[in-house]
Amino acid sequence: MRFNQEPPLIAPNLILMKERRQIMYTDLREYLADLENRRELVRVKEEITDGHEIFSLIWELNKKSGPAVILENVKGFDVPVVTNIFGTMNRFASSCGFPRGLSINEYRDLFLNRLDKSKWIPPRLVKSGPCKEVILSGKEVDLGKFPILQWHPDDGGAYITLPIVIAKDDKFGRNAGIYRMMVHDNRSTGIMCNIFQDQGIYMGKAKKKGQQSGMPCAVAIGADPSLYIAAVTKLRFNEDEFAFASALRDGAPIDMVKCETIDMEVPASSEIVLEGEIAFNRGKMEGPFGEWMGYFEEGMLLPVFEVKCITHRRNPLYLMTIEGPQMGDAEILRMIPQIATFTVQAKERITGFVDGWLPPAGRNYSAFISIKKRYPGWGKTAIYQAFSMPYIASSANLVIVTDDDIDVTNPDDVVWALSTRVDPYQDVIITPPIGGYPLNPAGSVRPVEFPNTGLTDITFASKIGIDATLKWQGEGRTRPTAQPVKPREEILQRVIAKWNDYGLAD
Repeated sequence: MRFNQEPPLIAPNLILMKERRQIMYTDLREYLADLENRRELVRVKEEITDGHEIFSLIWELNKKSGPAVILENVKGFDVPVVTNIFGTMNRFASSCGFPRGLSINEYRDLFLNRLDKSKWIPPRLVKSGPCKEVILSGKEVDLGKFPILQWHPDDGGAYITLPIVIAKDDKFGRNAGIYRMMVHDNRSTGIMCNIFQDQGIYMGKAKKKGQQSGMPCAVAIGADPSLYIAAVTKLRFNEDEFAFASALRDGAPIDMVKCETIDMEVPASSEIVLEGEIAFNRGKMEGPFGEWMGYFEEGMLLPVFEVKCITHRRNPLYLMTIEGPQMGDAEILRMIPQIATFTVQAKERITGFVDGWLPPAGRNYSAFISIKKRYPGWGKTAIYQAFSMPYIASSANLVIVTDDDIDVTNPDDVVWALSTRVDPYQDVIITPPIGGYPLNPAGSVRPVEFPNTGLTDITFASKIGIDATLKWQGEGRTRPTAQPVKPREEILQRVIAKWNDYGLAD
């Protein structure tokens, strides 16, 4: 297969700054132009036969930390496929307007800073935008004109994998999130929203209110990359992802336009917009699908999204990703936002909290927390406090609590604490099975149809909490508390001050 490097695209209004300063993009095309200028984007001219070839191509790109690609010649379509736009930490940094070349910890801290609502600017409503260049309604509505394909031979069908799904609630406001969508036919898809996600909650409320037929919903595909970062960030109710995205764009507001057929606004620069309703009384089986935790999820009974109108740019680009690779395109998109919002929740709920971490290899099902321990039993108290956090209550299977001398972002530190500070009989807490997020592969039981909703909405799995703090007398230990080996601080500081005198200058 040939990767064709061509002269950089010229995008209007691209604000280029010095390497370690923010770059602001107004749409996907400006971002792609910047990647091409950096030689981080390749346009592939060779014919791509099907989605299975695309899946394997992205898999290899993710393994190699390869470039973003534009697949310009997908068999049967005149719409190019764009993928792997978040496939390295440097590209994630560019998407957020962060300096390149920092550590995951440093990006987490920068992201925490952007969660400060004083930095957010509400979206700006404009009369029209590029996403309105072509409007298809009635019999013209046809999802088949876009290269929405079956990406893996074991997937249950063709999937939209990077949709920004937008809905509203009269109490909780607007929500934008990424929810997988399997194509059922040219005018409808499934949508993976459940009772643990904002839009599943919105849908449940609308049904109880007696709202007719379905919940209005819009889907943006191919938007400014900061909008994808915002859409995977676990904000609180009444916090608008589009307002938050402005903090990733140097304070520039997002331009939004009204939909043609529903009372909803969408990003004006989107490549493709789908308008319609999520039907209340029409669930349909979809899947399997190769998901982000690295396994194929079995079929699920999910709501149906009925497409009423499609608008798109002239010569649109179709943006997609695949799930499954560790530290791949989709994982890098989610990783920092989820670590940051988990840290916020832990700081609010856990007494003596020092630091928190979601190790990337744990696929967000493991959580590490360090505390400043002040009395016997505090480690187990922190475990129960952690179990009450929304993120852990719905998703995480494993919680490890350590002392503050352990760097929870360092797996070697955590393994040392587990191996030397844990008496398994006394320091491990295992809960009975608890209802949680339906995509938990460790769960032993998942009803295809949950009676309360009529959909595949819940999985039952137990949780394990491990107290990996040093144990004091009074919490089941009769021996003295173990004392880690390290220099006396005052002597160490004298040695450091005399380092050059020893002839050991760095």
